[in-house]
Amino acid sequence: MATLKYKDDTDRAYGLTGMSVCLCLMDSERFLMHLDLDSEADQGLVFTPDFYQIQNQKLSAKAVWAGNLNHFKLLTGMLISNLMCRALVREGKEITRELSDLVLRNLQTEGAELCSLEADETGRLYTESYNFFHRVFCHPQVGGIVESLVEELREKRRLEAESVFHILRPLLN
Repeated sequence: MATLKYKDDTDRAYGLTGMSVCLCLMDSERFLMHLDLDSEADQGLVFTPDFYQIQNQKLSAKAVWAGNLNHFKLLTGMLISNLMCRALVREGKEITRELSDLVLRNLQTEGAELCSLEADETGRLYTESYNFFHRVFCHPQVGGIVESLVEELREKRRLEAESVFHILRPLLN
């Protein structure tokens, strides 16, 4: 049965690293406060308050929707990056079809609620993000950068955003 749960601390470190890679590549570093390997299950990646900022009520409906869509794209990328990093870099294997289908179903529900997206629209966003991050995590140089961050996180247990992005900076070159 497919599950998104972490197997152990090492698996969690790879997942948090994957999400950090996504934030870096999607130009969203400003949203990361720190990574914490010892925090509650859903609080390992701590966001800045800006990440949760409520939309200005004076914005047009189109601007609010565009903001929600960008937020959804970022969340989609982080989820896929978490899974890709754990599978491709740590385990050296592809994500199973069962897990991919589970993630897509959950994203379709979220996309409908957050952005009123149809299932096929969410499917296109998922495929685009999946393909992009598959290329990223299959790149030979990315594995070494990921391993460096995982090792540092496992050793220190908590890393501030500045330290995380210092290690990930070579991804941007």
